[in-house]
Amino acid sequence: MRERSNGAAPAVRRARDEATSRSTRFIDFQTSLIRDKTLARSLARAMSEPTETKTADPLNWKNEENVKRFVRPSRWLSLDIAGYPMLRINWVSAALASSLLWGFIIWVLVDETGSSSEVTRWTGWITSNFTWLYIVTQDVWFIFILYLLGTKYKDVKLGRDDEEPAFDYYEWFSMMFACGIGVGLYTFSVMEPISYYRGAVSKLPIVNDDQRAQQAITLTLFHWGLHGWIPYVLVAMTLGVVCYRHGRPMTIRSAFYPLFGENINGLFGDAIDALSIATTTFGVCTSLGLGVTTIASTMNRLNSDVDPNDDATKILIIWLITAVACTSVILGLKNGIRRLSKITFSIGLILLFGIIVADNPWFLLNSFVQSMGHYVQWVTQLGWDTDTWPASEAIMRDTGAWHYLAWGAKGESDAIARTLSTRGATALTDTDLNTMWGVRTDDGFMNSWTIFYWGWWISWAPFVGMFIARISRGRTVGEVIKGAFIAPVLFGFFYLTVLGSLGIKMERIAELALTTLPTDVDWRSGDVDCANLGYADDGTPTTAGSIQLAKEGYYALSCRPTSSHILDIVEPYGKLSTLFQAMILIAIILYFITSSDSGSYVDDLISAMGYENPPVLQKVYWACTEGALAQALVTSGGLKVVQGVSIVCGLPFTFALNFMVVSLWRALKDEFNDEAQQKTRKGFNTCMLDVLEGYEPETAGANAPDRKTRVVAALKNFIYPFDAIHKAKIAVGTDEKFASINAAVVTGVLWTAIGLLASTKAGAGAHSVAWLFYLILIFCIANIRREVRASRNILGNIMEDYTAAALYPLALAQMEHEAESDPKLA
Repeated sequence: MRERSNGAAPAVRRARDEATSRSTRFIDFQTSLIRDKTLARSLARAMSEPTETKTADPLNWKNEENVKRFVRPSRWLSLDIAGYPMLRINWVSAALASSLLWGFIIWVLVDETGSSSEVTRWTGWITSNFTWLYIVTQDVWFIFILYLLGTKYKDVKLGRDDEEPAFDYYEWFSMMFACGIGVGLYTFSVMEPISYYRGAVSKLPIVNDDQRAQQAITLTLFHWGLHGWIPYVLVAMTLGVVCYRHGRPMTIRSAFYPLFGENINGLFGDAIDALSIATTTFGVCTSLGLGVTTIASTMNRLNSDVDPNDDATKILIIWLITAVACTSVILGLKNGIRRLSKITFSIGLILLFGIIVADNPWFLLNSFVQSMGHYVQWVTQLGWDTDTWPASEAIMRDTGAWHYLAWGAKGESDAIARTLSTRGATALTDTDLNTMWGVRTDDGFMNSWTIFYWGWWISWAPFVGMFIARISRGRTVGEVIKGAFIAPVLFGFFYLTVLGSLGIKMERIAELALTTLPTDVDWRSGDVDCANLGYADDGTPTTAGSIQLAKEGYYALSCRPTSSHILDIVEPYGKLSTLFQAMILIAIILYFITSSDSGSYVDDLISAMGYENPPVLQKVYWACTEGALAQALVTSGGLKVVQGVSIVCGLPFTFALNFMVVSLWRALKDEFNDEAQQKTRKGFNTCMLDVLEGYEPETAGANAPDRKTRVVAALKNFIYPFDAIHKAKIAVGTDEKFASINAAVVTGVLWTAIGLLASTKAGAGAHSVAWLFYLILIFCIANIRREVRASRNILGNIMEDYTAAALYPLALAQMEHEAESDPKLA
């Protein structure tokens, strides 16, 4: 311990007393929610003791007994064999996650064609119907996080007030960057800009090829910029505040504690953790699936005997890296992952600046500065873009999967077809439409790019967010926001701009050298005639010109395999080319390993309920599960399946992140003893989630009815909501007559919706009207629930009311039980 001068002692004592006072205040929040009064009192006493006098830290998650306080006894599996620990796990969440992951692995390996087709169909359905949801939620989360940065809440520390950061800035940033971005930079940094530059993409005003080139860089930065890091920061802040300030173990379920209290210890929490493990694993395996192709291509460039397209080669790469990742995760966070991240990050820096000095630094720096300006100028427009008109055109023309996957009316294409038939005319071709309407973005752009990225980032959120929270202990909310937004984003932008600009420059050099006719390249549509430029279908130069240009180190990248793009751009550097390609291989492998071991670490942490000293067997199991899933994805359907899995996994966690925003806001308000929040009740006298516990929760609310009463009420309200609505309206002070009319109207709306849904011969539009009545029902029930909350002074918001109303039998039963209870006892 460092010596302190006598003059500083009073200040230190005052700081410690303040910290002790605040720690006691923080635990009051937890004490108010924990039903186990003995535990709450002992935890509060332990937290209020000065650090120097503590004998047993209740927040030491390497102590199994501390973890078991938050696990239902029937769910904790602790197994030793011959004195060696084998399992320390919540078997319910682990079993749910394992069933989902291994079920998917077996399905993909047994039915490669069918599984690939089905996953592609899922992604098409999600993109067709939920693009708006992915786009708007990212923007709302961004606004919320920026708002926090300007409030007093930015000074809340993830840990005790006197706690110092666990890692210095370089270690912190390198682990965050390696975990949060990693191998994706090498996979997409050149391929993505080239795809936009020579593809049917028109997102920004373009009048010449220079602007098309800049659009390509700007779109790439948009997909890898602030919007991507939003889910990470949101999860990291929520877990950091709740776990480090409110004394919860580090699992995703803990993030929802301010919303649901001790109910997260039940099946609901098990489902959240299982979803988080599965989402994390699928997200990590997306990166592994993308990275293994690049690794194989790099190995082929260095040694032509390696076949980059051979499944055996890819499988060998996956399992060799999985073995290394196992070793890293066994060594732990500080001994394995921290050191590996620093090495990986350092190699990436050397490679990046080596390329800069080998090329034209002035050109690359110009491009970076210009691209930053374009990003700032256009990020708002791009951030709210949903490709409304390309998608609408796809339905009108009945192209792609839109027509049979999108919800709602789709009669436009039939009307167009009948009219064309009457006229004796044929439909316009894409070329005709480009002349009539101009070049437009392809209708599959969102599915292939933006929604894929948002789904990918979101599917990584449990894993990266928890990892950032784990390494950010001792830092403030403001530091996490600025650290995750500013440092990784700026460095990522620099990386992407340098490599992307080199790719576009190489493409232009090849076009200037190989074009024989102006029509070989159409800058308006992005079309390139690769045959005329001298390239075979597999990207091999075939003419004297293209072969000579390849000897000079230049290629038309739009005609080359995407996995070779990053290797091609370092070919012009002579003897340095092989060195750079070797460094690329090492960097990709190391980023591959850091992503894998970090993902395994988080999976293990979640399955063990935050227990920080799990047995080695568990660590190996989750690492091997990742390896098996990566193999299944890579060998079954390639990139399309890998991308599809990310989009599918991102959807359910998008809904979870919306509730996480509310949870974080409540937790932060409790840090400052928000008067309005402190005076409210934390919830109804019953919880809708109790249905998952068979209506026998361990933490039943005061004055809650018995199990039989609750089951009958839920079943009754499924078809007859009159009594529940009537009682709820009476409870909020409505007179008898109006309460009866209100109840009758809501009941009539429900019966009408059910009748229309059941009427298969009611004609076109019957089901549409039925869903309209269902929305009206939700609106009515949500409004009544809001009134009940207001009259009983129950904490909540309109989003919770509408979400609850969607499950109307449970919401009605909850309001009915609340109305029947004594307000003073509920």
